[in-house]
Amino acid sequence: MAEDKHAQKQDIIQAAKAKAKRARESAALTKLARKAPPLVQMPDPTGDIEADSLADLDAVQRGFRERAKNEDKRFELVVDSEYWFAVCFQSRAQKERFLVAMKWIELGDKYLDGQEVARLMGVDLPAEQLPYQSTGKIDKDWLSFVKD
Repeated sequence: MAEDKHAQKQDIIQAAKAKAKRARESAALTKLARKAPPLVQMPDPTGDIEADSLADLDAVQRGFRERAKNEDKRFELVVDSEYWFAVCFQSRAQKERFLVAMKWIELGDKYLDGQEVARLMGVDLPAEQLPYQSTGKIDKDWLSFVKD
C-alpha cells in the first residue's frame, strides 16, 4: 500500500516536472518567434505618398506570393506520416506507468520528442536539417487579395 502511494507521488512529481519543462519550452519558442525576421521586407519610403503606397502594396503581395509558393513544401513537412509511430495501451494508468518506468514522462504524456526519447535511451540518431516554418499556413481570405 505504501509502495503504491509512493509510486503515485513520484508519478505526480514527474508529471509536474514534465509540465514545467513544456512550459519553459513553450516560452522559449514564443521568444524565438518574436525574434523571427519579418515576413515581408518593406521598401524604404521616398516621400511620394502614392509611389510609397504602391511599393508597399507590391511588397506585401510579393510576400504573399512567395509564401503561397512555399505552402506545398510546408504542408508536406507538416503532414508527412512516415516520421512517427504510435504505441497504445488498454488504459491511461497503463500508459502512465509505462512512461514513468521508461523515464519518458518528463518528456510529456501524449506526444514525445523522438530525439529526446532516443537521447534518454542512448540511441544515436543521424543528424537532420529540416526547414521548419514557424508560422502557420496562409489564410485563404488574405491570399485572395493578391494579384497573380
